[in-house]
Amino acid sequence: MQSPSIRVLILAIALPVTAPAQADQTGQRLKEAKLTLVEAIQKGVKEAESEGGAAVPFKAEFEIDKGKAVFSIDLAQGNKTLNVVLDASDGSVVEKETEDGDHTALTAACKVSLSKAIDAALAKTKGHAMEATLRLAAGKPVIDVVVFDGKATSTLCVDGVAAAVIAGKAAEVTSPQGGEEKKWTDVFHTTPDEFTSTGRSTFMILEPGYRLTFQGKEGSKTVDLVISVMGETKKVDGVETRVVEERESADGQLVEVSRNYFAISKKTGSVFYFGEDVDMYKDGKVHSHEGAWLAGQNGARAGVFMPGIALLGARFYQEIAPDVAMDRAEIISLSETVDTPAGKFERVMKYEETTPLEKGKEYKWFAPGVGLIQDADLKLVKIEK
Repeated sequence: MQSPSIRVLILAIALPVTAPAQADQTGQRLKEAKLTLVEAIQKGVKEAESEGGAAVPFKAEFEIDKGKAVFSIDLAQGNKTLNVVLDASDGSVVEKETEDGDHTALTAACKVSLSKAIDAALAKTKGHAMEATLRLAAGKPVIDVVVFDGKATSTLCVDGVAAAVIAGKAAEVTSPQGGEEKKWTDVFHTTPDEFTSTGRSTFMILEPGYRLTFQGKEGSKTVDLVISVMGETKKVDGVETRVVEERESADGQLVEVSRNYFAISKKTGSVFYFGEDVDMYKDGKVHSHEGAWLAGQNGARAGVFMPGIALLGARFYQEIAPDVAMDRAEIISLSETVDTPAGKFERVMKYEETTPLEKGKEYKWFAPGVGLIQDADLKLVKIEK
């Protein structure tokens, strides 16, 4: 896998959307404005800080409201959203309003300010910035910047980690199988103090000493997989996580050892995945660490590995490490019956796992009170508590 910085593409997609008459009017009003969008954002931040402390802007736009040209700035302030509206002619405050809406997870994922994104966009195309909006695309933070050149608008998309212009709104994530993209939850509103490193949910157990052993065929090789909940913890992105080790071998030869980091939300019972350290083996020696990632580094964030309440049809990202690990799961059944060497299980939950990074899909099955009982063709052969 390549790093995000290596894979950044310096491209821009121009999308004409403004009709000529409207463009002329908008252009004239922009010329009359005494503030740029960047200056409006800076003033909005100062107003927010005077209102209630640090705030992070995630959307800013120039608009005509009841005939008046204004800048509207939305800022994340704690678990609330503050909207500051400024008169474009003199920068005075027209309105300030606090609303419900926690955008802290969204803003925490982005390492680039709206102002810096606007500067990057204007370096690629000349004109006036009209709008900047932070969003997530397949777990990646991106900022859409709308630029008006006097005749039409174009939208440029800026990487929220690398601050480089990339493909714009036309480059929304598409399904690996083609067709319309499904919606996946990739923003989770949590705080570090809500987690515990020990416990259990209906379909997953994080108790030291718990071990599951699997066996099956992959091609002509016999594969063994041992998943062990360790007595160790590791702090990742400010959260004390439980270490879960996976050891996989093929025909008796070790091929992979990964140390995975999980924690359970005390509020929801959901198990969150905070990353993994990976050793890939070849001929008995470590030859790579492919797939390793940690929440809080290089734009990566924790995903939900196992929801506290399983809902049929739920779709969510398990890993959110741009360009490295972007696994996501969809619950496609809650009523499976599965036979394994370790026993027969009923009321089994079935996952379909995909990733926007490559084509294909895999399946996993989880039994209540046990956890994983089948991973693709590998079936549970032993439970140790």
